[in-house]
Amino acid sequence: MITLSRNRPARGSTCQRCRIIRSFIAFAIMLGIFALVVDDSARFLQAVTPERAASAIWMAGGVLFLVKLGAWLRGRRTSVSADHAPAERPTADRGKTAHRYGR
Repeated sequence: MITLSRNRPARGSTCQRCRIIRSFIAFAIMLGIFALVVDDSARFLQAVTPERAASAIWMAGGVLFLVKLGAWLRGRRTSVSADHAPAERPTADRGKTAHRYGR
């Protein structure tokens, strides 16, 4: 998604990269406030360990990779033409190119 930043946004709107950065900063601030407010009574947060978080990220990444791979293969399969004959190459018009090369 970040590679779409080559497209210029409409005048008056924010670019996608700026929105992502703003969302990350807002999330970090909310997480900090949550950490200050929560006391030891939040026992359900003890289940979240770095190993479990890392494995969840790996699993989500693997699933998203498989989904994107399937979409790419499906799009590639539908874009291939039914006939296997090579396309005819366009030939140059001698009248248009002769004056360039002095013939």
